[in-house]
Amino acid sequence: MYRKTGLKFFNVFTWCALLAFMLQACAPAAPTAVTPTAVKTVKLKAVVLPYTSSGPLFIAQDEGYFTRQGLEVEFVRLDTGGGSLPLLENGEVDVAASGPTVGLLNAIGKGGRIRIVADKGNLDPSGCTFMAFLAGKNWGASHPVSDTQGVAGARVSIDPTNFEAFMLEKILAKSGLTLKDLQVQDIAPPSLAEAAKNQAVDLISIGEPWVTRLLDTGEVSIWQPDQQVAPNLQFGVILFGKNLLEGDPQVGMRFMKAYLEGVQQYNKGKTDRNVEILAKYTKLDPDLLRRACWPTMAANGAVNMDSILAFQEWAVAKGLVEKEIDAAQIWDGEYASQALK
Repeated sequence: MYRKTGLKFFNVFTWCALLAFMLQACAPAAPTAVTPTAVKTVKLKAVVLPYTSSGPLFIAQDEGYFTRQGLEVEFVRLDTGGGSLPLLENGEVDVAASGPTVGLLNAIGKGGRIRIVADKGNLDPSGCTFMAFLAGKNWGASHPVSDTQGVAGARVSIDPTNFEAFMLEKILAKSGLTLKDLQVQDIAPPSLAEAAKNQAVDLISIGEPWVTRLLDTGEVSIWQPDQQVAPNLQFGVILFGKNLLEGDPQVGMRFMKAYLEGVQQYNKGKTDRNVEILAKYTKLDPDLLRRACWPTMAANGAVNMDSILAFQEWAVAKGLVEKEIDAAQIWDGEYASQALK
């Protein structure tokens, strides 16, 4: 009787265990945790000048927007944006913050793989004065901008080959004058205050932070704000070189997405955080940054190509640019367009 009962107990236990095993074997496997594939970090080099117009780049760097896009961006400092062109062409750097210069147009015209891809500053006619023609206090008092005929012979500090000269000739054209009717010199910004004090210069073409610094001396006044001379002129641009133009387009779009995030934060204005970041990268005093004009930035990265083509037409007529090139050779808006999507 014991053996029969024990066997019966054994059979029931065995069948239950076997059934449990079979049910476990037939059940679907538990889902395995999936780790998203990490975006491979890409190292880029960008030529960035220590000006407020580079603010979105500084913000994108300091707030981690580049890092979030899988980019490790190294800033390369040069004295002028023009020095970045050969570096972009030969692939030593990938990105540059610059302006629509004679050198840029000539480089592209000769087949250089460089393109404007986004706005980095434009002259908003309703905005503050980021760039201006400043007059020495004595000369300015007797030479109102309404009487440009009297400007003939004036001593002016200006780069005669860039868009500042283009704008000055727009003023002079009202009286049939050109730069040839002026005494042109190009004084280094740190020497301008002394030159104005000694009345060694009559007119100065300059941008921030030097506009505010020179006005602080009391030796100059604003003769003509640039945004009134050439409304919406595109004076700052982001350039891509051959590395990004010929490489993986996703890398360029990732850079652009981070940059436009920087623009979005920059456009919130002189917040404590924005001032802190710009002071860190420009080495400018926070008080000066709060008083100086910050240029307008297009939230969508759009570029005013009409103003660049008008500058090109002037430069060709002056013999500064060898030949005219069309907008498609200068500007590629696809990166900004895709980044916004």
